[in-house]
Amino acid sequence: MRLDVVRGWKGGETVSTVERVEVVRCPPGLLSGVQGVRCLGYRAHFEQPQVRHLAPSGGVKVILRFGDPVRSAVGTSGSVPATASALVVGLKDTPGRTAHAGDVHSLQIQMPPLDAYRVLGVPMRELSGAAVDLADVFGPSADLLVERLALTDGWDARFRLLGRVLAQRVADSDPPDPAVAWAWQRIRRSGGAVAIGELAAELGMSRRHLNRRFHHQLGLPPKRLARVLRFRRAARLHATRPQWSLARIAAECGYYDHAHLNADFRSLAGCSPTEWAARPDVLALPA
Repeated sequence: MRLDVVRGWKGGETVSTVERVEVVRCPPGLLSGVQGVRCLGYRAHFEQPQVRHLAPSGGVKVILRFGDPVRSAVGTSGSVPATASALVVGLKDTPGRTAHAGDVHSLQIQMPPLDAYRVLGVPMRELSGAAVDLADVFGPSADLLVERLALTDGWDARFRLLGRVLAQRVADSDPPDPAVAWAWQRIRRSGGAVAIGELAAELGMSRRHLNRRFHHQLGLPPKRLARVLRFRRAARLHATRPQWSLARIAAECGYYDHAHLNADFRSLAGCSPTEWAARPDVLALPA
């Protein structure tokens, strides 16, 4: 676990003084039944509305709120009731924003798309680009889960409880299509740089057929999801390799050139690479 304390955090369009922000990361092993899933706990208070600019993450988020009600995300489809205690944010390949004021007390689950397919148990294309009430996916058990977690003392105990719930849902689910799982792993390991036509040929199926099966189980067609992963890799390199030029990052990530990288950043993040790096996005507060 780790505790992060931030003062005077600037969030997008507004500035508010934050006396204390608690970010607790789930220790390895507490989610042993759901490999690849990450979980974080948050607690903070904002006196003024806090706006965050978001870019596609290549994953699915489930946010369980114990504080103020969820605020609808700007730039996503779907209708989230003001009283929702939990929501699912599906895969997307467009920029967005969220706004929140008051208490932030929540638990956030971050899942790779195939893990989300098994945990959520619905066609992921139905959640693509949307933020929806978790009760629309889980049914009445969603509110019961939030209530149980809220009444559980300590983050470790909450993580263990959540791990048991997620592991049971995975155990009760059907495994993903082997061809889709194989294609996803190839795309993920390449950082989005693999040619989709080559994947279809290696699988012995048409590109259209691969697109349809991939979209159903992961939420985006393979080419669009590969584009998101390529962008995420470029964003990480830009943040962790300040000595690298954007031209070098573009070449490393499989872009045609610097202009191609800039175009993807503007399409997916809504700004240039330099502008994105200057935004205070290090503190990953929940959407």
